[in-house]
Amino acid sequence: MRKTLKYGLLIFGIAIIVIIGLLGFGLRTMEIEDHYGDYQEIYYESKDSDIIINEETSKFGVIGKNWRRINVRTKEKDSTDLYTFVSKASYYSKIKVYRPKANIEKIERKNFTDLQRLIAENKLKLIFEYQNE
Repeated sequence: MRKTLKYGLLIFGIAIIVIIGLLGFGLRTMEIEDHYGDYQEIYYESKDSDIIINEETSKFGVIGKNWRRINVRTKEKDSTDLYTFVSKASYYSKIKVYRPKANIEKIERKNFTDLQRLIAENKLKLIFEYQNE
């Protein structure tokens, strides 16, 4: 094969890979937006083991994140989808996401007042706050 044909095939192959990668990234982003809607910022800002609080219901949980979804572990349930957790009370909800500064043992078993005490003692750092109106 000639040198120009080899370079042409190499550039064509790289272009196909880039196009497929961009399409995959776009489809993944669209899926997250379709599933979470207004709450998609929570998906992008949070990490594993962050603490999410729904102040309308006074419920909290620990975030478990994978490449497609966020699951919230609460005292009552082992795994709840983020959208179900934040929209329990009504459409209007006030959500806060905190990141522990140090390892906090068995946070799922604590109650809401214990969590407020940890916030007052600055053991949790506020990462994200969301309120839809």
